[in-house]
Amino acid sequence: MSIEKYRGYIIEGFAKPAGSGEFASLGRVTKDRHVVMESEVLGLYERNEDAQGHAILWAQDYVDRLENSH
Repeated sequence: MSIEKYRGYIIEGFAKPAGSGEFASLGRVTKDRHVVMESEVLGLYERNEDAQGHAILWAQDYVDRLENSH
């Protein structure tokens, strides 16, 4: 799991084993200990780190879109 602070939110990237040696990428965005959004599976990756990294990018993009809509 990868966790970062980003624009006042906590963003997390997860890599869940998906079989065949692949990892499913999943992301979560929280603020003030409340889950704002959780992703569905974002893709499958051969490396754990790649799956986590993709989820972090998804979470950053989600926060950017959320903040820009206000």
